[in-house]
Amino acid sequence: MKAVRGATVSTTNTEKDILAVTSDLLNKIFSINQINLSEIVSIIFTSTSDITAAFPGKAVRELGLGDVSVIDNLAPFIDGDIPLCIRVMIHVNTTNVLNHVYIGEAKKLRPDR
Repeated sequence: MKAVRGATVSTTNTEKDILAVTSDLLNKIFSINQINLSEIVSIIFTSTSDITAAFPGKAVRELGLGDVSVIDNLAPFIDGDIPLCIRVMIHVNTTNVLNHVYIGEAKKLRPDR
């Protein structure tokens, strides 16, 4: 089993935007890494405390992944953290090399990517 990471930033604290950017992030991670959805074991989300309108994990269910274990967590409050930030770690049964995906403002989290 391997883990792939990613992050994105919502434009607003609305369910629509939170789910849209989360779905986009997940789809990019799956596509870039050629992840077969049946290989996904679990997905862990963290979000900054200003994400209050929706659980990012709801996007997983809307993508039809009803059998995947999902949990949402609150990220610790850190001065200077990126607002409205959603981070994800996906556990995958694969031998492929995995590439982490950071979108928009979240690219600042991993300048090496």
